[in-house]
Amino acid sequence: MTRSLEYSSIKPKVPLILASGSESRKQMLEEAGIAFDVKVSPTDEDLIKSEISSLPHSDQVVHLAKAKAEPVSLQNPEFAVIGGDQMCVLNDMLLHKPGTKEKAVKSLKLLSDQKHFQHSGVCIFKNNECLWEYSETVELKMHNLTEKEIINYVDIENPINAAGAYKFESLGCNLFSYVNGSSHTVRGMPLLPLLNALRELNIIDLE
Repeated sequence: MTRSLEYSSIKPKVPLILASGSESRKQMLEEAGIAFDVKVSPTDEDLIKSEISSLPHSDQVVHLAKAKAEPVSLQNPEFAVIGGDQMCVLNDMLLHKPGTKEKAVKSLKLLSDQKHFQHSGVCIFKNNECLWEYSETVELKMHNLTEKEIINYVDIENPINAAGAYKFESLGCNLFSYVNGSSHTVRGMPLLPLLNALRELNIIDLE
């Protein structure tokens, strides 16, 4: 699927692929005005997670981002490929994408009135070589939410595919008392460092 140039202001010097099915990552690149294709990586994330579970979460997200980008780059050597990954962590416990509304409610009850972290990793591959990699961590704390607030939020936004069971880019931002770091990283991709890297690698510019 191609992001139409009609709605973009930047045509990359090297064609871009986002190796992710994340709607949030797609939305951020679209907001930045960059034309790109989407090809979801065939990587077995669960297998890789089991192999790297002893690493710090900030390192794990980079490993996973690279594991997603590499096979897509191998199949598309003429493209620059962006890979990304995100982990939501509460007291060293990884909170996965809930998958159901019931699990989303359970996750938000755990996060209510608690400090937690969003770790996000991103990389750029070209011709099966990693040109750049980066990770960033954001500290967040939720309000002390009532059960009714949690259930209402889940019913309205259905955040079953979001790490931590919230969508910070929309209604989910109302759940928080503070966020220490970039909202883009909370959404799943450190956007400004990525744009800087694409510029430094001469993949994008505004000319």
